[in-house]
Amino acid sequence: MIHQSYASQILQNRSFKGLDLTGADFSGSDLRGCDFTGATLVGVNFAGVRTGQSRRQVNTLIAIAIVAPVGMIGLSLLAVKIPVALFGDRFYQSLNFLSGGLPLLALLFEILFRDSITLHFPKTTNWMGVAGVSTLFQVMVALTIALVFVSLSNFGDGSDVQGLFLLVLAGICAMVTCRIFQWIRQSIQSSCGTSFRKANLTDANLSHAVVQNTDFCFAVLTGACIFEWRIQHSTEFANVYCEYLYLEPGQQNRYPAEGKFRQGEVEAYLMKFTSNR
Repeated sequence: MIHQSYASQILQNRSFKGLDLTGADFSGSDLRGCDFTGATLVGVNFAGVRTGQSRRQVNTLIAIAIVAPVGMIGLSLLAVKIPVALFGDRFYQSLNFLSGGLPLLALLFEILFRDSITLHFPKTTNWMGVAGVSTLFQVMVALTIALVFVSLSNFGDGSDVQGLFLLVLAGICAMVTCRIFQWIRQSIQSSCGTSFRKANLTDANLSHAVVQNTDFCFAVLTGACIFEWRIQHSTEFANVYCEYLYLEPGQQNRYPAEGKFRQGEVEAYLMKFTSNR
């Protein structure tokens, strides 16, 4: 079998999804934004690679944060206007009936399905999360500006007490708005860049790799070498399957020395290598 070589290349945003890359050489390459979902990566050399978010991925999330709120608000208006045009007063009666149960249904949905949806559809969940928080941000910006103008008009009309109250309320809204903006930044910064989700990384060499914003969920890591690799923030290892790892090159220093990792143990062990740098 001819082993493919991608060594020392800039491969940002390339898709290797589902491919058989057994024995391939990616050493020293820039793999930010690459998709290896479901790929066969047995014995692949990832020594010294860099993973994480690419500039294109970050720009996409920023564009979603800017544009999505307009679309979501527009769709919400259509979702109300069209049924009203079709059903008239009957729609309002049904809406009143449903509004009492919707909060409870939303809470149950959040409890029962949030983690499952996040785990199985990470990209969609992240996009929707950024869009939702951005919509809330834009609504709060509009509310804050409106309160400032109303409070100033009250001062002009001589209603100083009411104006002061509204100005204080505008200040509180401004602080909440700043916090929501921080949530948007955090959502963008923590989103997945490189994906090894469901990939088979058996006996892969990850020595000296710089791993950041990378998704290893459901991947197979048995026999992988993690000598001096650096895991930075926002890397996921949920449901990783791994019997043992090698801590030094040449399949040296096996861990655990005997037997294999117990269920859930490997994720906690790998997170020990995480750095906030």
